Amino acid sequence: MQGNTAVECEILNVIQGAGIWPDCDDKTQLLQAINTLISGGGNTVIIGSEIGSVSAFAMPTAPEGWLVCDGAAISRTEYADLFAAIGTLWGHGDQVSTFNLPDLRGEFVRGFDDGRGVDAGRVFGSWQKPSIAGFDTGNDSVWSVTTTLTSGDVAGALGYEAYDSSNYLDGGLAGAPGQSITALPGVSGDQGYSGAVRPRNVAMTYAIKAFYPTVSAQ
Repeated sequence: MQGNTAVECEILNVIQGAGIWPDCDDKTQLLQAINTLISGGGNTVIIGSEIGSVSAFAMPTAPEGWLVCDGAAISRTEYADLFAAIGTLWGHGDQVSTFNLPDLRGEFVRGFDDGRGVDAGRVFGSWQKPSIAGFDTGNDSVWSVTTTLTSGDVAGALGYEAYDSSNYLDGGLAGAPGQSITALPGVSGDQGYSGAVRPRNVAMTYAIKAFYPTVSAQ
């Protein structure tokens, strides 16, 4: 069955997406379809509403059906669908009746490498320390972050990542050998200090889809 207008086509898509064959004589099919899709049934899933999906919201509180990703321990039975989806990946709770939500407060989210090699060796759901950079706090010396490693994952020791030097043909490194090493984060005042680096960002609320709100027919 096809609709004659864009609105008719959209309504038919909702009805058929719920696994209902359109019947012009049944005036309740749209409501049936909406209830079916909200409860997780039907042939399709509304994009972004899958249990366990995480979204950013432009308000400080999560909408109904979502829980803020704050690391809270929640009931394994009350949120059985979410527990089935993510298990104890983000924490075991009390190891009996609760499990933990991911805690994304103040965090950036990075795509899981999964063997690509850009962020090699990462475990799904693992936390990664920030990269740090050194800077001079006076005008009489130049300080930089350093490591005692001379081989192996030298960059990784400080949270940096390897890069293709061929992309920086006009760049280089300069320094003065033989200087003393100061423990991180450094010496404030007129000497040197260090800090983590970050890109420009906007604070929003990360929340996880935990359940489908029930809708009762009027």
